[in-house]
This record gives sequence, structure tokens and C-alpha cells, in this order.
Amino acid sequence: MVWKTWSAESYARQDPIAYSGGQILNTPIEKIKEIKAPPRRAKPRQKGDLVALVGRIIDGKVSRTGELEHMERIYGINDDLLGYNVDGKRVLVKYHLNERKFDIYVAMSFVKGVTERNTGRTMLILGSDSHHGEAMQGQFEDVLWRQTEKEELKIYGDTIRWINIRTTEHGFIGIDYSPSAEIHEGVARSKDEVSFLAQTLMQFGFDEKKRLFVLQPPYIVERAEGKQWRSEGLKTLADYAKKEIK
Repeated sequence: MVWKTWSAESYARQDPIAYSGGQILNTPIEKIKEIKAPPRRAKPRQKGDLVALVGRIIDGKVSRTGELEHMERIYGINDDLLGYNVDGKRVLVKYHLNERKFDIYVAMSFVKGVTERNTGRTMLILGSDSHHGEAMQGQFEDVLWRQTEKEELKIYGDTIRWINIRTTEHGFIGIDYSPSAEIHEGVARSKDEVSFLAQTLMQFGFDEKKRLFVLQPPYIVERAEGKQWRSEGLKTLADYAKKEIK
């Protein structure tokens, strides 16, 4: 998913910021804990099933350093929370590799989230320039995010990454999806996992009528599976949350 600030400096750059980005190395999950490198921007684990990494917005820009961010327990997802990134000018912008049908959402507020399979523990990223992996360290098991000039390691634990555009009811939620992915790649791998995520997000405050798209990251491109499911009537969180979907 491509998201930028409204600043001239940001628009002048030709390299888009894609929220998944990079390559996940083929590191077996059992080897993760053997890696001794300290995590980047790791925060002490915040208690609760719903948490947020919250950064300070200064001069209309979201924070870019860990010193300006903190973890906070929240008790529901509402429009005020989702609108926080508008103050930091984190919005969806038009990009040629995105599907054109998503251009109707340009300039709407953009919030990244991640949910743990089975437990439903969920984190929002608010007022921060952090990638999913950076923000997740310390908050979910078996997460590693390490980027240097020589290597790149991105392991997302037992989680599913997603994005929200606009409010709890309007806009859409996009879920990273790949049935062939490894469990630590941070994507949904089956319709059952999409259904679980839809149920979880509704419990936290998203409206049942909120539209859901199954996407192929790093850009906003709908998966063939998602198009097929929409043709079968699966369009909203409530549609996907139904237990009887096959």
C-alpha cells in the first residue's frame, strides 16, 4: 500500500513507500530466537487485546523516531482514532501500480494495523512513520525487523497485516493475502483466516457494513481470490464473518 505525506519533498520522491516492502528471508521460525541482534524501536509489551503505537505529530508531520512514540492500551476502534493520521497527513495517494478503482479513496486517512491469529490481539499504528514490523517488535511473539545496507530481515510472527482507509464504516479494509505464504510472513492464508480477522475487527468497533478487499501487497491490487469471492457476494466485514462461508 502506498502512503505518503502531502509535503512537496515527499511528492518529489519517485520511490513510493509500500507498507509491506522488501523480501522476507527464508529463516525457519524455530531459528528466530537464536538471532541476537537487538530489535529496532522495540517498546515494552503493552497489556491488553487492543493496543496502539502512538506518535507525536509535530508541524503537521508524523513522528519518524522511536523517542517520539509510545505504546498505549485502547478499548475500542472509533472514527476519532482512525482520523488521527489526518493531522499527520498520512493519507492514500494515487500511484500507477495501484488498481485504478481504488483512486476514489485518494486523500482519505490511512491507518495500518496487525492482528494475531487465534488470540485476536490487535495493534494500530497512529501518528507514526513506522512499518508494521518495526512497530510490532516487543508486542507480538517471534517478530524480527532488521534493515541495514547489507541485509534485510522481516518476520511478522503469527499475525495478519491489514490497512484501513477512512472511518469505521466508510472506505475499506485491505487484508494482505497469499495462500502459499509461510505463517510468519504476516498475511492471511485462507478464507477462514480472513473470516477470523473480519470477526475480530467488528468486535473492536468496525461497522459490519465496512467494505473488505483481499489484496496482493505491496501495492493496492485486489487478488483474484478476492474478486471471485466478491462475485459470490462477499463484500463486507459481515459477509466474511459468517461462519458458514466455504
